[in-house]
Amino acid sequence: MRLGPLAPRPGPSEDVATALTAAVAALGQRPAVTVLLPDARHEQGFASLAGWAAKGAHLLRDELDLGPGDVLGVDAPPSWPLAAVALAAWWAGVALGPVAPGRPAVLHEGRPDPGGEVLWLGDAVDGGPLSAPSRGEAWTSAAIPYPDRPPAPGAEPDLAAVIDGDGAVTTQRELLTAWREDAGVLGLRGGVERPSLPVIGALAGRPLVTGAATVVVADGVAADPVTAAERIVRWA
Repeated sequence: MRLGPLAPRPGPSEDVATALTAAVAALGQRPAVTVLLPDARHEQGFASLAGWAAKGAHLLRDELDLGPGDVLGVDAPPSWPLAAVALAAWWAGVALGPVAPGRPAVLHEGRPDPGGEVLWLGDAVDGGPLSAPSRGEAWTSAAIPYPDRPPAPGAEPDLAAVIDGDGAVTTQRELLTAWREDAGVLGLRGGVERPSLPVIGALAGRPLVTGAATVVVADGVAADPVTAAERIVRWA
């Protein structure tokens, strides 16, 4: 459901917890992340995505014992549950990085299992895998029991938000300031082979700054009709 052609732009923030709180106050249930599959449309508004992020932040703290300065391995294509994972991690002060042995990880179903503590994402309606994992649990199933009210934030402007495969660090401040001159709806191609780390800022950080949705278009969905229907101003 569209709530109007123009959305207010949240005020500038330098850490993700402040930015997410401001975006929810300004935008409510306006779309933050939309995923278009060949046979389905999944959409999360700012408020509902923040609820998932709150649950995930509790999960990271209470079950995985992660906090400011820690790293969560991620290997998944762009999607709304990946956005929720990212926001949960950044709220807790946790960076997203490459999957490594012994490091807690969030993986898309079908990705190699590195051992250790693993939670799974997929294309089911609830954001979990379509098939039951042989080990571990769906991220959404693990997060659901936790409160919609987030824990005290561990976010800080100079904490790492993303660490890429070469070790380059993007801080929370850099993640947010990268989009301050941007505007309008952004399109992302969402094939399962697409690595998550290069696009995670566009997926989960950009909506908090611009007030505009990121639209993820899966393989098998034609881009041209989507561009017009979703009012995409450019593709990343």
